[in-house]
Amino acid sequence: MRRRLVNEATTTQFPLIYHAETVGWEAVPPVEALTRRGGEAGLFFYKELEAALLRLNPGIVTPENVQSVIQSMEAVPFNIEGNREMLEWLRGRRTIFVEAEKRHRNVTLVDFDDLSRNVFQVTWEWTFKTGQRKGNRADVMFLINGVPVAIVENKNPKLPDAMERAIKQLRRYERETPELLTSAQVFNITQLLEYFYGVTWNYTRKGIFNWRDDVVEAASGFSPVVIKGGAEGAQASVRYAPAASSGEDLMRVAEEAASYGGDSSPVSYRRAVETFFDRGRFVTMLRDWILFFLKDDELQKTILRQHQTRAAVKVLGRCADKERRRGLVWHTQGSGKTFTLITAARLILERFPSSTVMLVVDRNELEGQLSGWVERLLGSSEDKPITIEYAWSRAKLQQLLDQDFRGLIISMIHKFDGIQKDACTREDFFLLIDEAHRSTGGDLGNYLMGALPNATLIGFTGTPIDKTAYGKGTFKVFGTDDPQGYLDKYSIRESIEDGTTVRLRHSLAPNQIRLPEDLLEKEFLSLVEAEGVSDVDELNRILDRAVNIKSFLKAEDRVDQVARFVASHFRENVEPLGYKAFLVAVDREACALYKQALDRYLPADYSVPVYTSNADDAEERPLVAKHQLDETSEKKVRKLFPKPAEKPKILIVTDKLLTGYDAPVLYAMYLDKPMRDHILLQAVARVNRPYEDEQGVKKPCGLILDFVGVLKELNKALAFDSDVVSGVIEDLDILHARFRELMTGQGRGYLMQFAGLKDDRLVEKLCAVFLDKKARQDFTEFYKEIETLYEILSPSPELRKFVDDYSRLSEFYLIVRNKFGKKTTFWEEVAHKTEKLVRESAEATGLMRLTQTVEFDAQALAALKAQAGGDEAKVINLVKSLESGALTRGEQEPYLLSIAERASSVMEQMEDRQIATREAMSRLEELMEERFEMESARRESGLDANTFEIFWLLKQEKLASPEALAAEINGAFTRFPNYRQNADEQRQLKAEIYKTLLKAVSGKRMVDLTETILRMTRQ
Repeated sequence: MRRRLVNEATTTQFPLIYHAETVGWEAVPPVEALTRRGGEAGLFFYKELEAALLRLNPGIVTPENVQSVIQSMEAVPFNIEGNREMLEWLRGRRTIFVEAEKRHRNVTLVDFDDLSRNVFQVTWEWTFKTGQRKGNRADVMFLINGVPVAIVENKNPKLPDAMERAIKQLRRYERETPELLTSAQVFNITQLLEYFYGVTWNYTRKGIFNWRDDVVEAASGFSPVVIKGGAEGAQASVRYAPAASSGEDLMRVAEEAASYGGDSSPVSYRRAVETFFDRGRFVTMLRDWILFFLKDDELQKTILRQHQTRAAVKVLGRCADKERRRGLVWHTQGSGKTFTLITAARLILERFPSSTVMLVVDRNELEGQLSGWVERLLGSSEDKPITIEYAWSRAKLQQLLDQDFRGLIISMIHKFDGIQKDACTREDFFLLIDEAHRSTGGDLGNYLMGALPNATLIGFTGTPIDKTAYGKGTFKVFGTDDPQGYLDKYSIRESIEDGTTVRLRHSLAPNQIRLPEDLLEKEFLSLVEAEGVSDVDELNRILDRAVNIKSFLKAEDRVDQVARFVASHFRENVEPLGYKAFLVAVDREACALYKQALDRYLPADYSVPVYTSNADDAEERPLVAKHQLDETSEKKVRKLFPKPAEKPKILIVTDKLLTGYDAPVLYAMYLDKPMRDHILLQAVARVNRPYEDEQGVKKPCGLILDFVGVLKELNKALAFDSDVVSGVIEDLDILHARFRELMTGQGRGYLMQFAGLKDDRLVEKLCAVFLDKKARQDFTEFYKEIETLYEILSPSPELRKFVDDYSRLSEFYLIVRNKFGKKTTFWEEVAHKTEKLVRESAEATGLMRLTQTVEFDAQALAALKAQAGGDEAKVINLVKSLESGALTRGEQEPYLLSIAERASSVMEQMEDRQIATREAMSRLEELMEERFEMESARRESGLDANTFEIFWLLKQEKLASPEALAAEINGAFTRFPNYRQNADEQRQLKAEIYKTLLKAVSGKRMVDLTETILRMTRQ
């Protein structure tokens, strides 16, 4: 473990700090940083913070009140609410009362306009510990004006599970020492070859993003900066290197690491660090791109991704352009378009404070979503207030325009019906129009542009523009000022590659319950008026004329068959994964019919229909009225559905929730309503949200079961260019083919390699083969792919002949994972269906016994040495035993931690082929004997754990009277219990240890021993 830390520092940590120095951050060594913090319990660099408050707030913050300001910052709660409060401080939105002026004034903590007035610093090995609580140590901490703003976890690039470890550490920090994360706003995790980022207090897989250094938004101005990256970085060569203690040493360490034969800092890594921590870009991120919001009454945090910030900057630039006054932003469904739109509105109002911005939305869901929390997202301050008005009616909208209102207006396109011509002719009127592909068609668009003839129009859409006349009209309205038609574009394919969304897979329902193809073609697909349809109400009007389609879909016998199929499929394919589903019915009556039918095959609380209400339903459609939800019940259902442990598990919908509803746990959509073009893409996008459950298992894709056949020929259902939608919704047959290919190819090879082996012989062979890291990585990547395919496809008759082989491969994986103790992906366990499959055979095959870790005693060690067979499995068993002992008893017996670290180092050297297996076995036997000797000596000595660990170190160093010296040193520790938090106590403690050790040793050896003792884990 110690060797691994050195490698992390050499290859990743110190180069990161050096690259940060090159873009203006001052490196502060850990010892100096500890002094500036006033000990390990310190939250800030206090002198820098005090100086910044006085420098940036003349006449507001004074020598008399500066400490009270700092104390207010220290007093924020150590949770996400406190983190939001610290961001308010950083953004200059917190106030203090100025007695001389008899009013509150905002306190400036960061000068966003003049970077030279700020102090940018970076330090490493930032430890937080207070009292008896367990402490934690962050690898790197970035600070502005003495306040931590970014935390970085570095990992050794040779560790295949490096990124997983980094995420686990951040989650542990939040749980054990939340003070580490109270003021830090963003995090980076990197192992040199990849560079991820996100916001603190949000470590879901959906909230962790890959940093792209090729396109970065400008820190100022309106145009994105394009940065040409260099060659992709090669794996770093990992060697021992001296630890860096100052900024000047950092480059030396990087250069020495490079001289060993590898580049310790590939161009892409350097560019990632330099672009992410570019000071102008970074403070812009703090000011503009981090958002707190309420979801289901819970405070959450996010950061705009690079495609979002890029678009917001472009929108701001277009609004400042006197020549071009149109723009179209296409960001595919599920990529955070609403946050982009609101952020763009805030930037415009801040850049043009006397202007008017109108958010034009076209559906009740979004209107309701924006109401209430848009104020918090806009985050106006006292000196820059943003006034917000909601134009719920045409009269209110007309009134606001007549009054020449300045600020933000939220309205709907329908409120422009009949609005007066030239109601506002100002040029500093900016319209941000959501769902632009359907908002400005017909008379409503004419009224809007007639009322605001000189306004800048920016359209936002979640679907590409279709090839119909309607779609071309949207281009004509919004895309005329850009050669490609889009001001900014973030395609479906890009979002999948970035992990913003997951892939969509589809399968056709059985023929006997599927809508006949000729009927679908005749009454829907062939209709000209159905082409380019972009509104659910418009679609419903078309389907109302499709009498035969509706009759077929709602036939009593068919509804029962579909309900039975859905119930069975959900029970077998969806529920075991912990996911949920939508059943999309052709109309409201069909929703009610399906609710009745599903209740025959599933518990009644599994499903709930959600659809619009109608005043006539009670008399004319009693069945529809019976299952209608009131407003309170619907709100409750909307809140419960995204929670995996809560019911309902299936929502039956036809119009509501098909747009604007975000539930990542939604995995399957049973599609029983003819759709096409925009509405089809918007509907199926409900299942494209990334999701990870509490066990770390990721949603593999979104699944659509097609009962009407619209996905059979996508070119007919989607009127978009083929390059835009090609491969977006793939047939499950492709996955079946890939599963067969892997099982009969690479899988067959593994099965043959270990054929006929079981019990200990199987374990020995697996350990011998997969001791090689490359072989282990290849096997793990292969297994994770077939596991994902199995989870999606099972149960299926086509998998039957592969079940036994797949179960056997799963056993191999579980043994390898357990024996080597390292997982090479984010997934922590085998996925759900696989676990069920393996559990059924675990007892019969002895798998549970083979994957157990046994802690050795002297007798067991002797028996292991006498066993026949290869040493690889013996080495792994010994390492796992020593690590297990340290994990379970390390707090009470700290010396076990040191032995476990040395054992891990031996294992790593053997894996790297630096030592032979026989030598590794010999070293581990010595470590195990040392552990037995220490345990025996501890019992005989009668010393407490802390004194004994010091005693054992001094004994190993062959010092005279080690027991007496250890007791004296431990007594010094008890006299200075706060030495980790208090720098003065630490100095006094160090002097006492020096004084004691001088009785037996002196010079550099005394200093080194003192440092070792101070680093020891204490019970």
